[in-house]
Amino acid sequence: MEKCFTTDPVQAGDFNGVMPEFGRTPDVEKCFGIKKGTLYNLLEQGKIRGVVLRPSGHIKGVRLWDMASIRSYIYSQMDESTPSPA
Repeated sequence: MEKCFTTDPVQAGDFNGVMPEFGRTPDVEKCFGIKKGTLYNLLEQGKIRGVVLRPSGHIKGVRLWDMASIRSYIYSQMDESTPSPA
C-alpha cells in the first residue's frame, strides 16, 4: 500500500541569520560582544532578563538570556548617548 500524506513532510529549516529568542552566555558574547561578568551585573541591576532552567532537586541547570532584553538595553544606551540637536 502506498503512503498518502495530506501535507508535505516537515523538513528542518534554515535559521542562519535569525536572532534566537533566548541564548546561552557564549551566544550573547558572539552576537553582542558582552561578557559573562557584565551580563550578570546587568541582570542584578534589572536591566536585562535571564532565567536558569533547572530540574527540581538538581543543583546545576542552564542559564538562558532573553536576547530581546539585551538588544533593548543596548538601544537604550544608544538613545542616552545621542546628543540632542541644538
